[in-house]
Amino acid sequence: MQTQITTIAGKEVRDALRTHLLSLLTGFLVIAALVSLTVSAIALHVDYLTYVESRALLISLGKSAAELAPPAFFPLKLLRGFVEHVEIIGGVLGIVLGYRAAAVERGHSTLALIMTRPLTQTAFLSGKVGGNMMLIMAGLATTFVVGAIALAAISGLGLAPSDLARIFVVFTAASFYVGIFFLLGFILALTIKKLPTALLVAFAIWLSLVLIAPQIGDTMDPDNQVAGGVFHALDIAKPQQTEILKSFKTYETIRDGIEQTSPAKHFERFSFAVLGIKDIYNGQPLAEVIRDRVTDLWWLLAIFAALVFVLFLRPLNLTRLTKEQ
Repeated sequence: MQTQITTIAGKEVRDALRTHLLSLLTGFLVIAALVSLTVSAIALHVDYLTYVESRALLISLGKSAAELAPPAFFPLKLLRGFVEHVEIIGGVLGIVLGYRAAAVERGHSTLALIMTRPLTQTAFLSGKVGGNMMLIMAGLATTFVVGAIALAAISGLGLAPSDLARIFVVFTAASFYVGIFFLLGFILALTIKKLPTALLVAFAIWLSLVLIAPQIGDTMDPDNQVAGGVFHALDIAKPQQTEILKSFKTYETIRDGIEQTSPAKHFERFSFAVLGIKDIYNGQPLAEVIRDRVTDLWWLLAIFAALVFVLFLRPLNLTRLTKEQ
C-alpha cells in the first residue's frame, strides 16, 4: 500500500507542476502579499533611518551611546496584511487544488487505468491528500520565505531567530488552514455529480466562512465600533466590563458563535497573537502566546481532522467515478 500511496502522491505533484497551476496560484499569492507588505515596510524603514540619524546627531553633540536607549521596533507587526492575504487567497488555493484532484480523475482516463490495479480506497485517498498537502506546504513555504526576506530587506531590520520561529509557527497553522479548504473542495468534487456545481458550492462555503462570517462577527461587536474599543475609550475598568457584558450574554453568544464557525477567524486570531500584531501579545514569549491562543489552533486541527474523517470513512465508489468519466 505504501508504494501505491507514494505513486499517487507523486502523480499529483507532477500533474500540478505540469499544468503550472501551483506556480500561478502561488505567484499570485506572493505578489498580493508583497504589495501589502511593501508599503508598511517602507514606513518602518523611514522610522529606523530617522532613529539612526537622530542617534548619530546626539552622539556628535556629546551624548553617550549608553544613554540612548533604542526604540522598540516590531517588524513582524507588518505582516498583518500578509496574513489576511493568506486567509483569502490561501482558501482559494486549497479549493482549486481539491477540485482539480477529483476532476482530473473524473474528467480523464487516468482513474480507469488506476482501477486496473488492486487499489484500495484508503491508498487512493491517502495518495491524493498527501500529494496535495505537499503542494500546499511548498506553495506556502515559498510565500513565507519570500515575505520574510522582503520584510528584512525593505525595512532594514534583521529578523532574529525568535522572529523566524514565530513565522514558522504561523506557516504551520496556515498549512492546516489551507488544507481545510483543499479537503472541502476535494470532498465536494467527489460527492456532487456535476463538477461545476461542486465548484460553485465550494466557493459559496468559502465566501461564507472567510468573508461573511468574520465580517458579521466584527460588525456585531460593539467594542469594535470605536478605535481602541468602546470600553477603552470610556476608560471602563475590566470588572465593570464583565458586568456590562452579562447584560448582553445572549447577543454575545450568537455573535461569538458566528465567528467560531470561521476557520479564517481562528487562523487570524492565532497568527495575530504569534506575530505580535495584537498589542497585548507583543514581547511575550512564544510558548506563552501559543498556550494562550491554543484554542484557535485546536479549532483548525479539529476542522481538518473532521474533514479527513468524512473523506476516509464515507464509502467512495471508485468504479462509479470511473463510469462517470
